[in-house]
Amino acid sequence: MRACAASLAVILALGAAGAASAADRLYTAYNIWFEQPTKVYSTNYQKGNILPAGTEVKDVARSSKKLEFTDPKLNMRFSIEFVGKHHPGLTAEQWIDRFLTTRDFAALSKGLSATEIKAVRAGQVKAGMSKKAVLLAAGYPPEVATASTQLDVWKYWRDSFRNYLVRFDDWKVASSEQ
Repeated sequence: MRACAASLAVILALGAAGAASAADRLYTAYNIWFEQPTKVYSTNYQKGNILPAGTEVKDVARSSKKLEFTDPKLNMRFSIEFVGKHHPGLTAEQWIDRFLTTRDFAALSKGLSATEIKAVRAGQVKAGMSKKAVLLAAGYPPEVATASTQLDVWKYWRDSFRNYLVRFDDWKVASSEQ
């Protein structure tokens, strides 16, 4: 009887561990552009390669100035520097909390149209997209130029010197300079 109880306890513990590890999975909450995975900026300059929204990440390390993780499929280690002056009113911890999520791409993109999903996967912002789709495609606009995503104009950066605007009308993209 004790052997059966012990076996049941082991089975339940393993089942709980499996459930916990599935719940503990972390994913990128939006597309992240990078030229070198070892130096990515929180501003999310939109040039180079795209690490897609919903990418599972492992070996996450957080600090007051940066976030590090591994993309196991690419076998690449990423280091994202939090540039506080580009995110006034936002702490590094708050930025990290919205950068990573427990939701995979299917959950993140739920409710989006097929056209929006195609644009998100390509990192494009197109007329007619919802604000949710733009956030997945381009990430959050730096707060230094866009104080709130409730606004109708968002400003993004291609690189240190060039930017573009996304204009919304009734929560949908009316125009994009991307």
